[in-house]
Amino acid sequence: MKILSIDHGDKKTGLAISDENEKLASRFLTVENKSSKNLIKEIKKIVSKNNIQKIILGIPIGFKGESAQTQNVKEFSAKLSENTDVPVIEINEIFTSKMAEENLLNAGVKREDIKKIIDQEAARIMLQDYLDKENK
Repeated sequence: MKILSIDHGDKKTGLAISDENEKLASRFLTVENKSSKNLIKEIKKIVSKNNIQKIILGIPIGFKGESAQTQNVKEFSAKLSENTDVPVIEINEIFTSKMAEENLLNAGVKREDIKKIIDQEAARIMLQDYLDKENK
């Protein structure tokens, strides 16, 4: 079974996908976030085409608690749950963008190219963490 991970942003949304054995997460795609409706439509296509059985969605909850962005992503989560036939699991995505940037820099990705894949890498980090915890 494959799992899709989503790093939801105001402008761009990064996606990562697991292998069939749920051991390894890989960067997958960045989708321009034109509207929730459009984004859900794209995710539904990906779920269907890739035989996705579960979605992991990063919820931005910082040390000071929930923010306006937290509420935006939770609203998106509810809409996504209503419009897909797979479970949507919310996890805290604290520090994933910072870790993604560090991973990409350490891998030798040029700073100007990081913007293109940072959201995918953040989604990959969330998914790999989830997979590691599930496979203990």
